[in-house]
Amino acid sequence: MGALLERRNGDESTLTERIRKRKLIEVALPLDEINAACAADKAVKTGTLRNLHKWFAPMPLPAWRAILFAALVDDPGEEVRRAELLDVVRGLVENGAGLPEQEALRRATDILAAQFPDGLPTVLDPFCGGGSTLVEAQRLGLSTLGSDLNPVPALITRTLTEVLPKAADASFEAEDEAGTLFAAAERRGHYAGVINAFHHYADWVMEEALSDLRPAYPAVSDGTVIFWLWGRTVPCTNPACGIQTVLTTTWQLSRKVGELAWVSPSVADGEVVLDVISGQRDGQAPTSPKVGRGADFQCLNCSQVIREADIRQLALDGLMGRRLIAVHIDTGSRRLFRAPTESEILAANVTAPEDLPEVSLGEANQYIAPPRYGIETFLDLYTSRQALALATFASHVARVQEKVITDGGSKELADAVSSLLGLAVGKMAQYNSTQTFVRTRRGPSAATGAFGRADLPMTWDFAETYPFGSSVGSWATVCQNLLRALEFAPMGSGRVALADARSIASNRPVVVATDPPYFDAIGYADLSDYFYMWHRRALRNVHPDLYRTIATPKTGELTAFAWHHGGTKDAARAAFIDGFTETFEHLQHLATPDVPLVIVYASKEQKGGREEETRWSSILSAMVAAKLEITGTWPIRGTTEARMRSAGSNAVSSYIAMVCRPRDDSAKTCSLADFARSLRRELSTAVRDLQAASILPVDLAQAAMGPGMQIYSRYRAVLDQAGNPVPVDHALRLINDALGEVLDEQEGELDPESRFAVRWWEAYGWSAASFGEADKAVRPLGISVDDVVRAQVATSQANKVQLLGRTGLDRDWLPSRDSNPTAWEAVHHLADRLIDGRGELEAGQLMGALANLQDPARALVYRLHDLAAKASRAGDQERYNALISAWNELLRLGSTASTDRGLF
Repeated sequence: MGALLERRNGDESTLTERIRKRKLIEVALPLDEINAACAADKAVKTGTLRNLHKWFAPMPLPAWRAILFAALVDDPGEEVRRAELLDVVRGLVENGAGLPEQEALRRATDILAAQFPDGLPTVLDPFCGGGSTLVEAQRLGLSTLGSDLNPVPALITRTLTEVLPKAADASFEAEDEAGTLFAAAERRGHYAGVINAFHHYADWVMEEALSDLRPAYPAVSDGTVIFWLWGRTVPCTNPACGIQTVLTTTWQLSRKVGELAWVSPSVADGEVVLDVISGQRDGQAPTSPKVGRGADFQCLNCSQVIREADIRQLALDGLMGRRLIAVHIDTGSRRLFRAPTESEILAANVTAPEDLPEVSLGEANQYIAPPRYGIETFLDLYTSRQALALATFASHVARVQEKVITDGGSKELADAVSSLLGLAVGKMAQYNSTQTFVRTRRGPSAATGAFGRADLPMTWDFAETYPFGSSVGSWATVCQNLLRALEFAPMGSGRVALADARSIASNRPVVVATDPPYFDAIGYADLSDYFYMWHRRALRNVHPDLYRTIATPKTGELTAFAWHHGGTKDAARAAFIDGFTETFEHLQHLATPDVPLVIVYASKEQKGGREEETRWSSILSAMVAAKLEITGTWPIRGTTEARMRSAGSNAVSSYIAMVCRPRDDSAKTCSLADFARSLRRELSTAVRDLQAASILPVDLAQAAMGPGMQIYSRYRAVLDQAGNPVPVDHALRLINDALGEVLDEQEGELDPESRFAVRWWEAYGWSAASFGEADKAVRPLGISVDDVVRAQVATSQANKVQLLGRTGLDRDWLPSRDSNPTAWEAVHHLADRLIDGRGELEAGQLMGALANLQDPARALVYRLHDLAAKASRAGDQERYNALISAWNELLRLGSTASTDRGLF
């Protein structure tokens, strides 16, 4: 059974808070099971709801399923009955990335029906994104209302929660049943008719597109094209050279064992010649012309370095070109690379349609780099042939709605099939632009689509995938993968509108559950035109309300980008806070009175410092200004594992789900001194709960904001000595200070040898220092340096003392064989076996032998990670983060290990 976090408010709760009925989510959640399911959901790349279409930072489905149920049911106030409800939550997530068992779902829906005898409420998500909130609400039997200012997420969510349910149980039979794309597909369930129709009309779209595009994609004699590889070109800036040189980040084409391939560049008659070497058992690619980390490249002829500034100017002057470098072919028996033929080069240089919109990329910013190099519009991100292909597919999808109805299908079926095909065009665009790059690996090389991160970087070499093949980026592959999302599509009732969260209307009270924009972490509207231009071409007759404008709306988006607010960060932050204050005030008027609002928040990266504080203080300031009180907070795992990478780029692994209610009018003010005392008293328990739930150390400071803000937000105001309100950013710094005190207190509970090691490590890391300094450090702890050495925590040689723990550890160490086992030894033997040894099984066996050392060892890991972060010791941060990430699995493995079977 996973660890259970239980929250109770402090002694100074208001009378109203004590009287009102709390929901389960305000008291307890089985976080271990929820987080395990979220990790499983994130680990699955295909066969999930995310296959429908790309959207940014989606919340895992199991998390919303659990959160919504727990936010709706009353906490029974009694342990046995609460445990029964928590078992229901566990049942909802026990299948990880898969759907819950029908019996588990039935138990949950029966409880909700009993909770709301007059009818289940409607769930509102005013920032509907990829639709996961409302999908899970419908799975629990609730009706839904969604909105977004952005047509792309509105389309995704509308398709899932409004369009598809209306077409459920529709029947469709086609004379040419099997078709070319889906002959082996399974067709069953509520959406069998939709799937059958999708098969038929996807085939029809491909056949029509192939007829139109055949001149642009002539057949090749040696197999089927997987992708074409392109590189950018500029003239060398050396006046004595001037050759048209190729800018590429690598000449490597394939790293597959026995089928190595690369490009070998040379110069002949004043031109760069690119020979393709393929099918090699050994050898290596030439050195890339790219120099250093920026955008400097070496000329392939004279070797002069062409600086980034010069490349930018050449590009702005229209002198940057593109060159076809190689072709990746599937011969039927093997995959190979070869040089392009003259006819292939000629075919690639077609003319793009003239009616495509020229939507500006805007000025270059932290998320959109191409404008620095003269790439000014979204259309410029596509080669002319890619633009022609996408426009052709979209144009034929636009004919599908009328064709389905003409063929005898219902309008509901026509809308569903058209919407799915329109989304398929968007997914195809993700893999058919200059943002598509080639990933070389030990297996076959593969094209990787845009938006691996939420940005549009400048690309120098890129892949153009073949729309009519069977590999990544082809129409067939895109359509097949998209259909895999329908397994997760619910059967319910919903409505999705293109609307501002500050003005969305509902004719009945709603339950508000949302995952709003993350300050300046993702440029949703700025990036969405990448898809919108193709969606609009395909679907403006199906969803006319979504496509009234040439580009996605930018005004009113609740993000904090300076370039949308006069160029200043302060103005952007002020607009963000004001916008969300208005939003939260409006949502409270719509909300069901006895059900809390659930607001999920995170930042793109856990960098700490002023920038991170600004992101969090902004959303929290809006919540406090809107008179919301935080009554519960829960860290939800957002990534699959701790990433072994530099601390400066540690991705956030947790979302923070904040449970909020309108603050009671009778709430009192509080002095700064009383607030600090409440923090010290209540945060210690909250932090231990977070640690018990194995919140990653890299996310602990972020997660601790939640319980700290619970204390802050229950007062009308916290006043300083002059009687002025203490702002949220000041409160966050106090919360962070209190967290440091909690970790200090936990350090004080360690054995003396480990306490010495912590202090020594903080000062000297893994380096040796003088015996005299060690002696001074150890004496206040009531032990000697000899005691530390005998405990195998450190070594003492040549009048120098050095900690043990990073290398050279005895893999046979067990606490039962140690006369004085310490938390320090436990932590570092665990990390050694997990990361440098044989992995989880070996570390789990040791975990099972730690007994009463487990809890102090876990506390010590958090303390060491905190110290490593402050000292910028990235490698140590990564190790401690990885250890906590695996902690619960090690506990599970340890509980099943047995020394009787010789595992130790």
